[in-house]
Amino acid sequence: MAARSSVLSITQCRVCRHNVLKTFATISGLTIQPVPRQRACRKSASFQRSSCQLSTTSTIYSELEQHHEGEEEKRVLYQPFGATDSPQEELKQSENTPLPWYLQVQGPQRTERSLSDRQRLPDLPTYPPPLLQPILEHVSTDLGMDDLLLFDLRKLDPPPALGANLVMIIGTARSEKHLHVSADRFCRWLRTEYKMTPYADGLLGRNELKLKMRRKARRTKLLSNVGSSDKSDMDDGIRTGWVCVNVGIIDDAEEAVEKPMQPDDFVGFGGQTGGVKLVIQMMTEQKREELDLEALWGGAIARQERKEIREAAKFEESLVMKDERGKE
Repeated sequence: MAARSSVLSITQCRVCRHNVLKTFATISGLTIQPVPRQRACRKSASFQRSSCQLSTTSTIYSELEQHHEGEEEKRVLYQPFGATDSPQEELKQSENTPLPWYLQVQGPQRTERSLSDRQRLPDLPTYPPPLLQPILEHVSTDLGMDDLLLFDLRKLDPPPALGANLVMIIGTARSEKHLHVSADRFCRWLRTEYKMTPYADGLLGRNELKLKMRRKARRTKLLSNVGSSDKSDMDDGIRTGWVCVNVGIIDDAEEAVEKPMQPDDFVGFGGQTGGVKLVIQMMTEQKREELDLEALWGGAIARQERKEIREAAKFEESLVMKDERGKE
């Protein structure tokens, strides 16, 4: 069908038809009178010209493709070891390539808690001292300490290094300045309201911080004159992050179990004193996570409870054995 259409398009011209007939006539032995020559068909000429242009264009494109393919092969073959593509190509490849699960790093996810949750008061222990509830309310409400925890260490055996019959409170300050201001105001509140003499270890007074900053600036200036800089990580005492307020001995609850009196033939240092010793640990959030006093004293209390359970079980076994011997 395509050949037929091409033949029809060629025979539309008079000169072309004459040439075709002349070819057949020479083959068959006939003679045809010549026809005056006319101008060739424009359509055939334009058709030949366009076909020529198309063939030339296709040839150029094929040569360009072969040239690019050769250059790409040369670039891949002769590329030095460790060479990388352009930054844009690397970025596209990294975005398209998924990260393996063992290289995916998940940061710590912290849930934001409300102010009421952070300032919730801990539960009071059995036989709490009368002064314990007002102190907890003042530390939480007036001073703004968060995440208060209370540890009843009165039953620990052996007792803690801070003393026997101890109750400890742990709170978190919101900044270094808040830590020192809260500890200073708490000590002043105890002196004013209850006539107590607390001692705050690690507290920087109002003039002490200025003195330490002046000394640090003087030391830095001397080092700069010599030609060195103070890049050491030594503790200069300015940023403590931890204040231990030793409130002292407060009155114990009236319902507390009575302790045995000190015998007359007692030999040793000190004497038996009544009351409860109260200590408040104020720390910044970073220092509290670093020290982790909750795990320390929580583990001590759990060990003491397991010890008491074992002793109670042994005591019950001994009573049962005595009863059996009495029956025999």
